[in-house]
Amino acid sequence: MKLLPYYSQMSWQNAYDVNFNEEWSPGSANIGPVWDKSIVPLAQLLESKFPSLRNELQMLQSDPGLFDELSFEHSKVEGQASWPEGGWRAVQLRQGNGAWQSRACDVLPSTCALLSTRPELSCANSGAALVRLRPGGRLKPHFGPAPQLQLHIALRADVGARMSVGNRTLSWQTGEVLVIDGSFIHQEWHNGVRGDNFVLQVTFCHPCDESQRPLYGPLQCGRPIASPGAARSAVEYQDAATLPVPFAAAALWAVSLPDLAKCSSINEECPPDSQHGGPNPLSALNTWNYIMNNLRAAIRHTTSQTQIDPQVMTAIGQVQEGIQNFLAMPSLEQYAPVVTLASQILEALTPWLRQQAPAMLKFPSPAARLPVPADGRSPGTFAFRLSNGVEMPAIGFGTWKLEGEACYQTVLAALQLGLRHIDTAEAYQNEAEIGRAIRDSQVPREKLFIATKATSVALGMAEPSYLETIVAGQLQALRTEYLDVYMLHAAGVGGEKLQQVWRNMEYLVDLGRVRALGVSNFGIQELERLWSIARVKPVYLQNIFKIYKQGEQILGNSQSVMDWARSHGMMMVGYSTINSWPHLLQPLSDPHVLQIAKAKGRTASQVLHRWALQHGIGVIPKASSIERIRENSQLLDFELSDAQMSALDGLATLSETTHNKMLPSWREDVFGLAAATSTPGPRFDGFVEAMRDQECIRQPEEVKATQWTLGGGGHGISECQAACHAQADCGYLVFYEQTGFCHMFRSCQQQLPAGDGAVLLARQ
Repeated sequence: MKLLPYYSQMSWQNAYDVNFNEEWSPGSANIGPVWDKSIVPLAQLLESKFPSLRNELQMLQSDPGLFDELSFEHSKVEGQASWPEGGWRAVQLRQGNGAWQSRACDVLPSTCALLSTRPELSCANSGAALVRLRPGGRLKPHFGPAPQLQLHIALRADVGARMSVGNRTLSWQTGEVLVIDGSFIHQEWHNGVRGDNFVLQVTFCHPCDESQRPLYGPLQCGRPIASPGAARSAVEYQDAATLPVPFAAAALWAVSLPDLAKCSSINEECPPDSQHGGPNPLSALNTWNYIMNNLRAAIRHTTSQTQIDPQVMTAIGQVQEGIQNFLAMPSLEQYAPVVTLASQILEALTPWLRQQAPAMLKFPSPAARLPVPADGRSPGTFAFRLSNGVEMPAIGFGTWKLEGEACYQTVLAALQLGLRHIDTAEAYQNEAEIGRAIRDSQVPREKLFIATKATSVALGMAEPSYLETIVAGQLQALRTEYLDVYMLHAAGVGGEKLQQVWRNMEYLVDLGRVRALGVSNFGIQELERLWSIARVKPVYLQNIFKIYKQGEQILGNSQSVMDWARSHGMMMVGYSTINSWPHLLQPLSDPHVLQIAKAKGRTASQVLHRWALQHGIGVIPKASSIERIRENSQLLDFELSDAQMSALDGLATLSETTHNKMLPSWREDVFGLAAATSTPGPRFDGFVEAMRDQECIRQPEEVKATQWTLGGGGHGISECQAACHAQADCGYLVFYEQTGFCHMFRSCQQQLPAGDGAVLLARQ
């Protein structure tokens, strides 16, 4: 479909991304297949009216003959769309702009009267139906019309009934509303044997419809796609804002860190051991890279009349190149020259840096994010829903390094302050103290979300067969009969042993001892390996998530682990959001963070945790005092602006960008580092560099130039440009700097991520 000019504009990457609401409101499509019901007034209304709705609709539930009779009137889906016959049936109360169906509404007068007055059902494609899904029944995969959304409220939810929407798998809960984008591919099925599943399904106008906008808060909607071939930039339909960005202050702050001073050379205070974080050569060079990028940005955006010697930029590039060489192949002999040159640059520029005010930068608004409330509600009442239907309070309490009585007291305080999500692990050796605090808090078990980890089997320190015994001890220590999430603590074991471990994890789900499975400290490769063997897929990922390391300790370049997890229906929870571990930079004292905290009148910790929440990432801050626990829980009475979110997102590029490449490539270059890092080689007249780390799609054959390759590698860029320039039908050239290969194309409407130092050049 994306080879067609019209659909080439869509953001789809696979079949589960296809949706037709994107055609009408490009910004809202970024929300995904499941919407937050708290922003939908109709959802709140129907949940409040659930008792009366259920009482009336039970009349149809209790009379199968009447239900079947009414379902055959106005039916459009019975037959080939569902299987077997009678497995899925719907009583239509109203379809499209038609009248509310008289016979069904005679039986359900209050339901019809309530819905018929709602402005959300005033447009085409709106309607309502009572749907019965029987054990063994299924509604086959299909796409719904646009623009519209669907609201489901279960009148009777059976444990075997499920629905998938896009890449999300959901289960209904009696009395609770689900809001879905029905223009994604979706289906329903019932694998249970207990009884029928009854759901009131309401199809309502899309919130981005002009007639609906007054009913909702701020939404990123965008303009409808006007015509085939009309290019849409990432920020074309979004506003921008200007913020002060303290690059100079950040460089001076980072260079003054005490742990960095310990690493002026490799010594006892800075040993060549990075296993446990803290001062070591790798962490020191990561910090120097952050300093160099802040220097680059300060020079690029300065309004000062003082001239900076161009050789300074060359020297900065040499430092960053030396850093990359060391990280690629650590050699103690390389370390001292890099640190010495970096220190000399800072010493020379310190007077100039002290005179620099923050740069005023304009930030494009990011794509729509998961709505997070800012109404002051209790921290335990806002939840993210895992893709298997389990509700997870978005704000939790972490217990790493909490021990003994201190652990008991802090967990008890957290529960008394309204937190309902507790995270621990086998390795923390504090589950007994947590279990005692849970007991003494008197919070009902069903109100809690308890997450813990299997450490010894995950790391190969115990055989997979011991897992059931280990989890039995954890359940006993935590004083609970089940866990809400049980996860592998790290990607340790592999191959057949990983399969054995995961089969035993799945068995815990089958036994009812675990509600959902997850993993921690997994990268994309480990996730893909696990995904290929898992019968019960993990729905939860707990990884590092801080402004410098957004999802992994070593960030991937082509795709973020956040995006991978989201595309596979996994909810992510971030740890170490405010800690320096495992490197030296301390987020709580970074001038970039403090600038935003001051503007919001909040603490740096609150800003950082709110930033994660607005990314749809759960947070589990740890604290050892009631004051800090209270501070870290007060995240739902303010919000960060789009510009502030973009500025914090951009700190990963200051951490990761090298002398010749803006990284990570999946983060937007909000600070203009690509221009500051480009060190172009020779260029043939008539070409302009379009992008890096991307290549043109090679199908169909017609996109290739007459001579599309020089054959083999080892070519220089000038040779490749000359070959393209000699062909009238060559409009684009992809040169791979690391291998010397090059490919030539007539057109390049679609690109794919590429390695080997790919540079895409457009012929002028």
